[in-house]
Amino acid sequence: MKKCLLIFCLLIGSERVFAQEQLLQVAKQYLLSGNYEKSAATYKQLLEYNPRDKELQKAYMQSLMGLKDYKTAEKALKPLIKAEPKNANYNYQLVKVYKALNEEKKANKLIEKIIDNTQDNDEEVRAIAALFESDFDHQHAIAVYEKGKSFHKEYPYLFAEELALLYDKQGNRDKAIESLLDFYVSTYEKAEEIKATFMRMMAKPAELKDLQSRVEKRMSKEPEVQAYPDLLAWMYIQQKDYEKAFAQIKSIDIKLNEGGRRMLGFARVCLREWQFKAAIIAYDAVAALGKEQPYYELARSEKLTCMKQALKSNPAYTQTEVQTLAKAYDEFLTEFPHFLQRETLREYAELEARYAHDIPKAIELLNNVVKANNVPAALKGRCKLEMGDYELVRDDIWESTLLYSQVDKEFKQDMLGEEARFRNAKLSYYTGDFAWAQGQLDVLKASTSELIANDALNLSVLITENNPPADSNTVPLEMYAKADLLEFQNKDQEALAMLDSITSQFPKHPLTDDIYMERARIAIKKQDFSEAAMLYQKVVSEHAEDILADDALFSLAGINESVFKNAEEAKRLYEQLILKYPGSTFVSEARKNFRRLRGDKADVEDGVGSNF
Repeated sequence: MKKCLLIFCLLIGSERVFAQEQLLQVAKQYLLSGNYEKSAATYKQLLEYNPRDKELQKAYMQSLMGLKDYKTAEKALKPLIKAEPKNANYNYQLVKVYKALNEEKKANKLIEKIIDNTQDNDEEVRAIAALFESDFDHQHAIAVYEKGKSFHKEYPYLFAEELALLYDKQGNRDKAIESLLDFYVSTYEKAEEIKATFMRMMAKPAELKDLQSRVEKRMSKEPEVQAYPDLLAWMYIQQKDYEKAFAQIKSIDIKLNEGGRRMLGFARVCLREWQFKAAIIAYDAVAALGKEQPYYELARSEKLTCMKQALKSNPAYTQTEVQTLAKAYDEFLTEFPHFLQRETLREYAELEARYAHDIPKAIELLNNVVKANNVPAALKGRCKLEMGDYELVRDDIWESTLLYSQVDKEFKQDMLGEEARFRNAKLSYYTGDFAWAQGQLDVLKASTSELIANDALNLSVLITENNPPADSNTVPLEMYAKADLLEFQNKDQEALAMLDSITSQFPKHPLTDDIYMERARIAIKKQDFSEAAMLYQKVVSEHAEDILADDALFSLAGINESVFKNAEEAKRLYEQLILKYPGSTFVSEARKNFRRLRGDKADVEDGVGSNF
């Protein structure tokens, strides 16, 4: 009998729980649809079964506030507050009720009570501040965080991030900056994110100078804080004052006994920014610390990379400078022979081939790597590809295709293999075998490498659009392919002469836009950016419907941004590309650049908060 009674009670209980679940779903639906009268009645019924359920209480209050039944809401809240007088959620709900009733004095008194009752608990502080933030009450959210800070006067940077964001929303720029500086000091692992925030807030040079003054003032008061010199160095870099930046970096490196690690990082930043002189000074400073230091060899090898990049970017380099750099490479590789099996060797070979014009020596250097033991297969493959390039530079077509084919065979399923196949296809294009090249390119257009796929597509389109039926004239495309090869062989004047011949012999030929692009590439090599910009503009203006128009527009925007420092024109050109060529492969990068130049926050997602 007892067992039957127990089963009966369990069944009744289960049915009650099921009924309440169904009622809860109905209540939620009423609230979601804005039927506050029915949702209030239903939640009130549910609370009779579970009077302490905070989620039900919250939903009931939402319903009453939706109904504007403030008196009932007040009546419902008071016993809850009496039971839990320090419950911030209950008290804040009553604040909202008083505000709705225009009883500001009661609301303000209750707000003071909420802040006064805030306890020494970081999570509680954040939760209470969030209540005020939910109604955009930044002033009282700040007051809550300040109360939280008062419990830990020994830790002045507490809640620095939260306060910085609130001050920024409030429009209090000075306090926002000071809080961000506190945050920078207290949370160094987020340094790069905070610097990005500073960049958004300090768009003008005068604003950056103001930040610099603030940091210098703090440094004088807290010289032991290493974050300040680091931030100061970053600001000097933004202002392109690399000498002052390096002084700060070097000071920190030596003070912390980092053995050149920080100075090496600075040198790499300078190299990335094409500040070769500053980079070389930093590399030399690392090397000057001595051979026993951990970054000595890296600094020496990367300095050579930097010197080579500086040479490449200088259209007026001399053979004396080339030979001086070649000697530096040779001495370094003699002193550190293990670098013969690294990228340094490939750099040296390129210098000999393309700048000293000593192709045999370049091929010999690479061949030594290919024949050596214990060299990574990928490095050997890369060296073979470059040997093929240099054989092509000296017009040894057979040897070039043989080397490309070896890499293709050895790395059949690898990206190197695809690269080798593309180079073989391009070699056939150079020599006028357009049909065979086209067959290879059709396969490579499906490459997993976006770069190879795009290059294959562009070359394929070039051949398709400019290679007429067999009984027609193929001479213009053959001449263009020859000019392309001459440019690859660094015979730029001969290449330009060939392009001029096409223009004079075949005026208004479909190759005209390609000729402009080829001439622009040669101008870029010579650092003649004005000439390159003019040629890109011709493509954009005269061949807006052709396949190269988006490429030319993107390149023109890049020159305006990076070389001419004309941000507004660059922004206009990026916008033009986005709107006019929405299917272009350059759209994604153009959109990022456009947003950056417009000053958007770095974390804006595609399509959110932007017209693009």
